[in-house]
Amino acid sequence: MGTTEDTFQVRLKQPMSIDVLLELDLGTLANEIGRLEDSIERLIRSNEEMVEFEDECGSDLEARETFKEARAENLVTIETQKERIEMIKWCIRRKTRRNGADNTHYHVNHPDSTVKTGSTVPPVHILVNGDSSLTVANQSTGLDADNGISL
Repeated sequence: MGTTEDTFQVRLKQPMSIDVLLELDLGTLANEIGRLEDSIERLIRSNEEMVEFEDECGSDLEARETFKEARAENLVTIETQKERIEMIKWCIRRKTRRNGADNTHYHVNHPDSTVKTGSTVPPVHILVNGDSSLTVANQSTGLDADNGISL
């Protein structure tokens, strides 16, 4: 696989680029890995079923060829999806680097890098009442004990 710490070499045609993947949040990337893994499992099961159906076709060469072509297409899709999982994992590693070298937010000279101290947001006071449910004592926070957040 053509990966290094700073680059990922895509081998197969993919529906999205590394740049697009890097713009997605970590939760979306993680969900996509799960979706792709599920898809791969279904494609593998489908190929196994097609082998059985192909065997049942007997001497029907056209039907056998159709199943063979479908299995080949599934194999290409499986390989493409496996590579996309590797692309996503690479993006996750890149986005979560601890040293922040690739994220300007962590650079000392970045406008947002100054340490923020103090807050203008008032603290939320939470009280536990007799039935162990939580209520909010400070209504200025926009929280309502019965209805959740009021917008």
